[in-house]
Amino acid sequence: MWDEISIPTYIINLKERTERLHRVLEEFEGKSEFDIHIIEAFHHKIGAVGLWQSIVKIIKEVIDGEDDLIIICEDDHTFTSHYKKKILIQNILEAAGQGVELLSGGIGGFGNAIPITKNRYWIDSFWCTQFMVLYRPIFQKILNEKFNDFDTADGIFSELTSHKMVIYPFISIQHDFGYSDVTKSNDKMSGLITLHFENANMRLKQYNNVYEKYLKSTNNINHKLNHKND
Repeated sequence: MWDEISIPTYIINLKERTERLHRVLEEFEGKSEFDIHIIEAFHHKIGAVGLWQSIVKIIKEVIDGEDDLIIICEDDHTFTSHYKKKILIQNILEAAGQGVELLSGGIGGFGNAIPITKNRYWIDSFWCTQFMVLYRPIFQKILNEKFNDFDTADGIFSELTSHKMVIYPFISIQHDFGYSDVTKSNDKMSGLITLHFENANMRLKQYNNVYEKYLKSTNNINHKLNHKND
């Protein structure tokens, strides 16, 4: 069943950033679960605006099609050692059944999070959009959004829907090129974006430890009650 799945995957890349395109395509080599499409990014003096325009361009291409979901990647996406095809597909399908509109592969920060399963967390707000699964219910919301010069894509997505989740452990992080075409503040300190992801991962790890502790306690209580009833 897994071998038959190929998800439309749109990679956003500025035409002149050939080194970034080459590197991100290497990430997808041998992964037939992704049907790759390269999208030439919009040029804009404000990088965040150009990114949003590129996302809108993708949605306009797919909204009249039959795909119930797509993946959008930025060209700094990098798979982590936790990536496995089965984990991705299973979380995509389970999240769809729960009415999710956006599923992230990894985030550089978040507001609050609640464990839904051991490998998936609901989030209220998040940072970084390098790997997102977008489901059809959010397509028209994206097209209706009035994006201005002070907005960011992750900020808008955080407000656009409450139906957001992230896969944990992260299957995607951003590659640190030492500069950003979208967030200029990340140019000021080498390794800053990596630190953001490490901090977000550490926070979710703490949440996960608590989740597993109380889940184990609950399972032990249920086991004792079932045994007593027997």
